[in-house]
Amino acid sequence: MQAIEDTLVVIKPDSFWRGLNGQVEGRLKNLGLTVIAERVLAGAENLPEAKWREFYFPAIGHRPPCLEGTSKYMAHGPVKFIHFRGEDAVAKVRRAVGATRPWQAEAGTIRGDFWPGATEANAPFRLKFQQPGDDQFLFNMIHASDSPASFTRELQFFAPVK
Repeated sequence: MQAIEDTLVVIKPDSFWRGLNGQVEGRLKNLGLTVIAERVLAGAENLPEAKWREFYFPAIGHRPPCLEGTSKYMAHGPVKFIHFRGEDAVAKVRRAVGATRPWQAEAGTIRGDFWPGATEANAPFRLKFQQPGDDQFLFNMIHASDSPASFTRELQFFAPVK
């Protein structure tokens, strides 16, 4: 028997812009995990850029252009967070999501199946969010906690929304 875990998913703005948020959410909900809480955050309900910088700092680190572009893009929204619970939840969700760099994600994963290519990926939006000095800015559709400890840290950003 595997451990019961909690994990957090954030469906990112580019999933919404491309009209794929329903398919992304459907794939996740078909994993057999329990949904504990979920909510779409748009407009004034979304987190401000400063909070998104704090949310992403552990993953991105001190790379100002990347952190600035990502926080601006996430605050633009909409986003949807989903708190899942179940056996081996972190690994199940991460397998379904695929590699962080979508061009490395396997077929059958969310990122692998929906990545349109570097040029096509949200071309109308890229210039709005990509910052000078960040030549690797990418839209990758979804965030998923990488460990139970990350889940605990990340959930605090959405705790009042439970």
